[in-house]
Amino acid sequence: MADIYLHGIETVESNNGPRPVQTIDTGVIGLIGTAKDADPTLWPLNKVVPIYGSNGQVKGLGANGTLKDAIEGIFDNGGRVSQTILVVRVEDGADIKETMSNVIGSSTAFTGMHALRTAVGDHGLKPKILIAPGFTSVRPADGISKLEVTSKGAGYTAAPTVTITGDGSGAEAVATINSETGELDEVVLTKPGFGYTADPTISLTGGGATTQAVVKATVGSVANPVTVEFLTLANRFRAGVVKDSTATNASDAIQDRKDYDTDRLLIVEPMVKVFKDAEVVSEASSARVAGLQARVDYEEGFWVSPSNHVVEGVVGISRPIEHSITDPSAESQLLNKNAVAVIVRSPSGGFKLWGNRVPSSDSLRTFWAVRRSHDTIIDSVEMASEVFLDKPFSLQNLVDIAETVNSALRRWTAMGATLGSRVWLDPSLNTKETWANGQLFISYDAEAPAPIEHITFVFNRNSGYYTTLSENAQREISRMAGTVVPPAN
Repeated sequence: MADIYLHGIETVESNNGPRPVQTIDTGVIGLIGTAKDADPTLWPLNKVVPIYGSNGQVKGLGANGTLKDAIEGIFDNGGRVSQTILVVRVEDGADIKETMSNVIGSSTAFTGMHALRTAVGDHGLKPKILIAPGFTSVRPADGISKLEVTSKGAGYTAAPTVTITGDGSGAEAVATINSETGELDEVVLTKPGFGYTADPTISLTGGGATTQAVVKATVGSVANPVTVEFLTLANRFRAGVVKDSTATNASDAIQDRKDYDTDRLLIVEPMVKVFKDAEVVSEASSARVAGLQARVDYEEGFWVSPSNHVVEGVVGISRPIEHSITDPSAESQLLNKNAVAVIVRSPSGGFKLWGNRVPSSDSLRTFWAVRRSHDTIIDSVEMASEVFLDKPFSLQNLVDIAETVNSALRRWTAMGATLGSRVWLDPSLNTKETWANGQLFISYDAEAPAPIEHITFVFNRNSGYYTTLSENAQREISRMAGTVVPPAN
């Protein structure tokens, strides 16, 4: 209550106590694609258009481009839930490279996939599953595959700016220096780009060098540039990216997987076959897998893996993949081992998604479902705690903040989203100096359940059952013959 003078009576309504934590919406899909015949008033370029279920807003896309098929694929797998899709339409380029550049867009102009960054402010929605069907399967052979420092230069006091000049686009790199020697240490390629017909020129400017270093670029096979850019957004949104693989063969799919080291990427192989316009055609799988993941989130829980679930609306797959749940040498097992999920004809019927793993080198970051679960917990706790910002330090507020987190964790543990949890104040972090500076540290832990990926049944032979069989047989035969068999000694 405020410390004011009053000659009279007042009532103060207390608003203390922990806050309920609402689980964030984990099934919001961010979709980037083309639709050149779309009605521009309904589907403006580089703007987020939200779709809340299969309603009239889907009209006006036209028959061409990737968006219509992707939206239909998502809705096919929606089940009983109403899918939420944040759609960004980009312009068709003169060729696939130009279109991919439009899909990537600009991080400063908020075009292409970066238009999704406006979704929270404009629509109150954050995409948690990112897809661009038709644009994430290509592994370009004309990107920058290597940067080599051929001369380290001298006199650097700061890292120079790296400029890449050539006939391609999208490549970016950053430089680091050795502060002791004043030489260029290395130049790290952050985006490989694509479309380079010759080795581009690498220019270094600034950094205070007395002699600029020399760096040579080499063109070769590189990671898919749309996927690489998507992952920057995934880190920002705490989202996951569903990427289409090469859909050619297992070796190419595994090589494609080696381009990435992240726990925010689910790679899916191969394409699916669907019945469309009176014929069977192949389509990218990512849209249907995204729809499946959203359905699993809403119907079973955000901590449940989409693997071993039927992918709806599919009549076949673009190439046969040998599948077995018992033979470790089957192609599906080889791909799963290498963090490539597959769509296979299941022994129990239907076409299922099969695979849980992400392409991460960190053994603690193995499973797609665990990454998404931890993201959900973190995001939900952060959003619920906004109300406590700028309140004064007090025993009541400290307890309320801790119990806000505790109550949510208890609920998630009871639901099976986490195996256990606790909340505490770490005294090594929470000192009188940090508190006097307005900084509070609330520590908590949780562990989402990994999917049961491998079941081992241990079979044991027991010939002693023959003795039991013999005794039972003698007893039954004697009963039928009207005699009594004496009990065994």
